[in-house]
Amino acid sequence: MSMRKPSREEMEQALQLAEALREKGKDQYKLGYVLLYLQERNKILEDLRKKAEYYVRFGMGEQELRNLRSALEKIHDMDVDEADDSSFFVRE
Repeated sequence: MSMRKPSREEMEQALQLAEALREKGKDQYKLGYVLLYLQERNKILEDLRKKAEYYVRFGMGEQELRNLRSALEKIHDMDVDEADDSSFFVRE
């Protein structure tokens, strides 16, 4: 199912409503929480996409590779449960 991208105004309005639901304690079904979480995750994924695209287009420089790895680590950190210490990524 393909949906059109929401306009900036639509997205801002939805995020404001999500924040208001959370602040007022009326987010019974966690829709506000989920929307805010997905918005944050989308920012990180968009950053990863840009870094991956740059890396693929312009070569394999060390700095670009570090940037790409850093962006991947941010996404990984969002997915790993606090109790899970078996990280695929090694922190240096």
